[in-house]
Amino acid sequence: MTLTVRLDSAVEVALERHCAERGMTKSAVVQESLAKYLWSENDTMSKAAAGKCVVSPAFEAFQKAGLVGSGELNSASADKAAVRARAMQRIRRAKAA
Repeated sequence: MTLTVRLDSAVEVALERHCAERGMTKSAVVQESLAKYLWSENDTMSKAAAGKCVVSPAFEAFQKAGLVGSGELNSASADKAAVRARAMQRIRRAKAA
């Protein structure tokens, strides 16, 4: 499912900084945050559903390729250009090996 969300500038800056510091995508942070919100510790029915949460095949592929949660991005932003550059760098390293 694709979801578009409008953020005010302060939240956007905080999200970008969080992603850059942890090497995570914005989607991963939003998914994790939303899951925590929806499956709070006080909601026993949601706890049962949380155990059935399935990770998408695309996420698993990116994670296996080392493109999710790597922590290598040291810039102030996790923009698309930076992510593409990091992906190309890893592809070149893999081809050279």
